[in-house]
Amino acid sequence: MIKIVVCDDEKKILNTLSEKISQTFLNKDMEIEIFETTSPTEALEYIKSNVVDVVFLDIDMPILSGMDIAESLLNEEYKGLLIFVTSHDSLVYSSFKYHPFGFIRKSYFDDEIEEVISRIIDEISHRDCIFTYKTNDGIYRVNISEIVYFESESNYLLIHLTDKVHKFRGTMSQLEMELSENGFIRVQKGFLVNQKYIEIIRKDEIVMSDNTIISISRTNKEVIKEKIMRYMR
Repeated sequence: MIKIVVCDDEKKILNTLSEKISQTFLNKDMEIEIFETTSPTEALEYIKSNVVDVVFLDIDMPILSGMDIAESLLNEEYKGLLIFVTSHDSLVYSSFKYHPFGFIRKSYFDDEIEEVISRIIDEISHRDCIFTYKTNDGIYRVNISEIVYFESESNYLLIHLTDKVHKFRGTMSQLEMELSENGFIRVQKGFLVNQKYIEIIRKDEIVMSDNTIISISRTNKEVIKEKIMRYMR
């Protein structure tokens, strides 16, 4: 069962969002449990005291905004998926630092909810996906969700995890084929990044959650940026 929190300060909109989310999961034969509230404070308290897989948050709320809640969850090292629901497209870029899994624009909700929920189901089903690699120290098995990005170094690859870096033999092309279905994108020849850890998208570069700045390939810049934006939605 997927446990979900939906928070919007407008009751009518909250009811509509919850109904559409429930129906979309139902159409995909997924069992869910929804906690809905118009109170940002109540939502935050519930998330902190319960196991929650997905949170749908309105960004623009009084007293405690969706970004305020996201910042608190970031400090609490919340492991679930965060989806921002907004009427203000301009707020999307400023929310990247909270590592949202996706965005849904209220004016395009019916069009975007299907894709976002498909990605949620895919992400949850792949949470236990393991990546195996061999270093001089031995064979390592890590959860794919712990990989921030890969970097090429001569005939080796560096795997940057959330807490360490290892070097192993391999090719970037092979990794790209293996991990493209798990949210990884090759932003330039020497970097394959996990899109969930992209914090900022700039004109010619991206900033990862560990503050690493990676330039985007000039030849495919617009295509890459569009893919990243599509993923974030």
